Amino acid sequence: MDYLTQSYAERQAQLEAAKAAFFASGGRAVKLAGFTYKPLPFRRHPEPAQKIPKGVQHGARQQRSKERAALIAEMAKTMTCREVSQKLGIPQNTLWTMSQREDFTFAPGCQGKRKTPYTDAAADAKLAERITALRDAGLTRHQVEKKIGIGNGTLVRILKEFDTDFPKRGERREASSRESS
Repeated sequence: MDYLTQSYAERQAQLEAAKAAFFASGGRAVKLAGFTYKPLPFRRHPEPAQKIPKGVQHGARQQRSKERAALIAEMAKTMTCREVSQKLGIPQNTLWTMSQREDFTFAPGCQGKRKTPYTDAAADAKLAERITALRDAGLTRHQVEKKIGIGNGTLVRILKEFDTDFPKRGERREASSRESS
């Protein structure tokens, strides 16, 4: 006989002994006391805090924020976002967010082909002198740009500003062929 069969036989003998004891006691089922449900006590929740409407702000910090926004809105009438940022030391993205929240706009900056306010007239005059000197020396536009260290946009802007004649290579060939004929 193996171990498993022996353990089953022992368990069966215990069950038979329990049945015999049950029938010896009269063979009646005894009713035991069951579980009685007792509900949990009522939880008292705190009253919800009064919500402040979105447009209404309270406190000294919000008041300072409103005052600062009013100052920036006043500056924005005559200054660009970059200029306000440099003057107050506040990042530009913070200023743009504030302008959207407080509903004001900054003065438009110079973009595209407009004359930028960031140029210096005296420096431009010196550049114009150097450009005309290098042109008279026989350099091309590209060589002048490389020699001075400026870009084509700056060169064109200075040529227009000081009404300097510096034809492009193709225009010089046409002019020289007309003169020789």
